[in-house]
Amino acid sequence: MTVRPELVVEIAYDGLQRSTRYPAGVTLRFARVVRYREDKRPEDADTVETLLAAHPEAAP
Repeated sequence: MTVRPELVVEIAYDGLQRSTRYPAGVTLRFARVVRYREDKRPEDADTVETLLAAHPEAAP
C-alpha cells in the first residue's frame, strides 16, 4: 500500500530518542498533533534530515 502525501500537520514533541525500531533511527518522544497546516503543501514539510540537523545529538 502506498500513502499519498496530501496533508501537512504540525507535530509537537518533548524530545528525540535513538531507536533501532524505526528506519530513520530516531523516535519522537511524546509526539502529538498540534494543528493541521492547510497553508502548507507537502513539499513544504520538514524532512527527517531537517529534524536530525536540528538535533545532532540524536542522530543515529
